[in-house]
Amino acid sequence: MKRSFRGMIGLGMTTALLALAACSGSSSGGDAPKTSPDGSAGPKEKVTIKIMANFSSADIAPADKAIFDKLEKALNVELKWIVPPSSGYKEQLQLSLVSGDYADLVMFPSETDESFLNAVDEGVVIPVNKYLDQLPNIKKYTYDVSWEALETKRDGKIYGVPRTSVARNDGFIIREDWLKNIGFQMPANREVTIEQFTDIMRKFTFNDPDKNGKNDTFGFAGYLNTTKMIDPILSSQFGNLGWQKTNGGEYAYMTPMYDKNSTVYKDVLAYTQMAFKEKLVDPDSAVIDRNASIDRFQRGMTGIRYEFAGNAPGAEKKGKELNPNTEISYIFIKDKQGQLKGVSYGTAIFGVWGVTNNAKHPDRALQVLDWLLSDEGFDMVKYGVEGVEYNKENGQRKYIDGVSAPWRKSIVRRANDGDFFIDAKLDEATRNKVKPWVDRSIETVAFSLDQGYIPPAAKEPKFMDFKLIWDETITKIMIGELPVSDFDKLLAQWYEKGGKEYVKQMNDYIASTQK
Repeated sequence: MKRSFRGMIGLGMTTALLALAACSGSSSGGDAPKTSPDGSAGPKEKVTIKIMANFSSADIAPADKAIFDKLEKALNVELKWIVPPSSGYKEQLQLSLVSGDYADLVMFPSETDESFLNAVDEGVVIPVNKYLDQLPNIKKYTYDVSWEALETKRDGKIYGVPRTSVARNDGFIIREDWLKNIGFQMPANREVTIEQFTDIMRKFTFNDPDKNGKNDTFGFAGYLNTTKMIDPILSSQFGNLGWQKTNGGEYAYMTPMYDKNSTVYKDVLAYTQMAFKEKLVDPDSAVIDRNASIDRFQRGMTGIRYEFAGNAPGAEKKGKELNPNTEISYIFIKDKQGQLKGVSYGTAIFGVWGVTNNAKHPDRALQVLDWLLSDEGFDMVKYGVEGVEYNKENGQRKYIDGVSAPWRKSIVRRANDGDFFIDAKLDEATRNKVKPWVDRSIETVAFSLDQGYIPPAAKEPKFMDFKLIWDETITKIMIGELPVSDFDKLLAQWYEKGGKEYVKQMNDYIASTQK
């Protein structure tokens, strides 16, 4: 059950409320401008837009201010920023909502965050549908799945603008120097079959790929994820694409993990179990976290690691500090049908910009975001302002030492723009090497239809208690302590412990999102 803002905050916070109110200002009047596709506008009267945001730094840097100066001139607005310390952002957000003295444009942590849902229910956050035709860049660079997720009440109204998170089907960084040492001929597109990938892991483990004469390497670098579970080595490659429409049967939508009539998820488990049994995986994978796994990869103990392609140059740089011969490249694994496809869960949203009922000019507030997504604005969002953050030499950007802009990449992002995540300070040759890998990871995404939704059944005590058994059993199957066949019994128990209600509720939710 949702609670109101006033039920969430105690009376003892009056002092904090007064302090927050002292930081705020008011919006002035003005005519609503029309925005062209390049983000330009021609309003007659200047207006003030108050924005509450969560950035790593509470103070605006000169390099960030240089971007906003250009924005303010282009749109004839004045931006007033409210940026609490990041560590206390959620508390300050709730305080502002309770006080009623909130900004025109507010960053909420997510579309499922309680503060956002309450703000929508109480009318604090208003629908943006009627403004979207004035926002060509926002419309162009937002995923459909994100708009669907922001139909919060399922009433056709869209409650906010997503800060887009680029959906990707990431592959693996790999020791290119080891590939050369084992004599593997990599296809030009760097896409290999499951069988080829398995062969590489075996040779990285048993064929002395670093040529040091010792049996001290492993093919794959695993680790415990944030839920303290080991991720399967391969998953989408066996057809595990999350919640999708079925071809008939008891349910209209199903995921292989919970499908009693499919072997897909058992194939996923069996492959990871094979790799552990053959000792192709770092034996410490079941006890170390991601940072420790990265360290072991850098030290040359493992040769393949799941990673975003844009991080490959940094991994090579770190590796060369320990071994100058280190070469890092990238690899994708095709599915059993020879296609490259991978699932993306969630809604491609990394925060929501909510327009509040305090905004006297909601259209002008939204045009701030639209301008930043325009060609002119987004170039500065990605690379900074020339002459402030970098200078051009022979057509190449040369970044100025000691200059940083911690805000510019935390406001908007374009859907399908992987270049955004590639370090702008890399030389052009390296960027051109990495960009095709990033682009390929974006163009091969298949969205799971669940949109990150968690059915109410998942919060029932019997379901939550059984999750501990589920996680433990799945882990034991993957590392080879239990046979894969034990999954059938586990799944049957899951349905008895609330899984049936979970699947039904998920089906009802997905059906409500389909148009």
